Amino acid sequence: MSTTMHRDEVAPAPAAVSSPPSKTSYWNWLRKSAPTAIVLSALAGLALWGHSTDWTLPKFSKMFGGGAVEMDDWCKEHGVPESQCIVCNTSLIARPTNYGWCKEHGVAQCPLEHPDVAQLNKEFSFTPDDLQRVDRALALRPRAENNSRCLLHERPIQLASLQAMEKLGMDIAVVVRRPVIEAVVANGEVTYDQTQSARLASRVTGTVWRVEKQVGDRVEKDEILALIDSAEVGRAKGEFMQAISQQRLKNKTADRLKLLASDGTIPGRTYQEAEAALQEADIRLLGAQQVLVNLGFVAKASDYAAMSTDEIDKRLRFLGLPAEQVAALDGESTTSNLFPLRAPLRGVVVARDAVAGEVVDTTSTLFGVANVDRMWLTLDVRQDDAKYLQLGQTVLFQASRGYEESEIKGSLVWISTEADDQTRTIKVRANLPNPDGRLRANTFGTGRVVLREDSQAVVVPTEAVHSDGCCNIVFVRDKHFLKEGAPRFFHVRKVRVGVTDGDVTEIIAGLLPGEVIASKNSVVLEAELMKSNLGAGCCEVHMTKK
Repeated sequence: MSTTMHRDEVAPAPAAVSSPPSKTSYWNWLRKSAPTAIVLSALAGLALWGHSTDWTLPKFSKMFGGGAVEMDDWCKEHGVPESQCIVCNTSLIARPTNYGWCKEHGVAQCPLEHPDVAQLNKEFSFTPDDLQRVDRALALRPRAENNSRCLLHERPIQLASLQAMEKLGMDIAVVVRRPVIEAVVANGEVTYDQTQSARLASRVTGTVWRVEKQVGDRVEKDEILALIDSAEVGRAKGEFMQAISQQRLKNKTADRLKLLASDGTIPGRTYQEAEAALQEADIRLLGAQQVLVNLGFVAKASDYAAMSTDEIDKRLRFLGLPAEQVAALDGESTTSNLFPLRAPLRGVVVARDAVAGEVVDTTSTLFGVANVDRMWLTLDVRQDDAKYLQLGQTVLFQASRGYEESEIKGSLVWISTEADDQTRTIKVRANLPNPDGRLRANTFGTGRVVLREDSQAVVVPTEAVHSDGCCNIVFVRDKHFLKEGAPRFFHVRKVRVGVTDGDVTEIIAGLLPGEVIASKNSVVLEAELMKSNLGAGCCEVHMTKK
């Protein structure tokens, strides 16, 4: 058998020879494995740290205590050096006298009754006015109360150093006096005084003959706003003039027949008939006169007794028009049908719907006139607040932003006897003086009905007041805080809160002017105070310790 291979047969390929990995492959493997190795190393380090510290985070006072402290001289519970801890070492500071609870003012360790508890470097002297202001404020309306069993005020909050306050971003404020106003606040609207405003229509139907006043014009009482050409007026004047003529005729006839009847020339019955006719003419004249009076004209028959017919006609033609206006008219061509529409009060023309040549009737409102020297403010007061209101109380009105900056002072003159059936609020009204015309009708804004004004109220920054759930507290800096070597701590003081006005809050009782308190970031002290009470109320923890 021949061992020679044909040309078309393919020889098997030689076996592949292995080679060491390239440098590129090694770095790719290292790049993929490195993150896993780093994570495993971090977890191992965290486990070692947790085991050594018993998985406990350091307190804020250790983190911001300032300066190196030996660990065996550290009070873990209160976050300060053990040798300086005023809670553990009660001999480090003089403990104040425990005066207990003040029922009259609703605070513990009341500085109003016991000024020596105040953290002041000099004695504070009270005046009778100080105590009277406090009594008035507490009696005016219910105030937030403190729990008499709560003993948090016995727990001082100590800092490791002055630097700790800076690192924590804390700041202080001084308790000061400042005027405050306690008021019931409600939204309201300004309108014209309805007793000093009117919308006018013509008493007769006719055509507007001339318009004398425009919107914005000031007018006096009885000043003419427009003239109406009315056939009804001409007819009433004609009947009055005819009644005068008939009365004169009947009067002359009765006088003549009276003489004849007295000497027997004519029978007495004829005179009696003439006298009856005269009485009828008098009644008719009175009726015609009353028609003119009803239209607003001043007409007395006795004023025309001595006039001739031409004089009566001229007088009646311009009846009700002032002399200066009569002089400007053409007496011969002017109609006698003119009815003057007059302003019923002094004020400003606030609306005008009359146009010369327009046909009007007694239902058409032609003008609006209002006295703007005084405006009405109507407020919608909550029912809970209405019980504190009394007539005569001062009202301060602030128009909507961008309209009027300063408040306008008025007086409360009306309190509604019913609640609104939709909003369930009580409407009250105040009179607001407006001599310079700053107020505008239909203006919205906020009104404050003043319940109490105190020019010497004790106030603090609002951010300095905290609530622990059962009490309102403020942190008062110890009066020896800045002395070299003295413990740095704050007293916990319970307070009665009054008015809050933006960034300041009134303290009715619990603080004295001149005391220094923690203000900015004082929540850090509150957190430290509450830390030991987690899981229990403030009263429960301290009552148990007691």
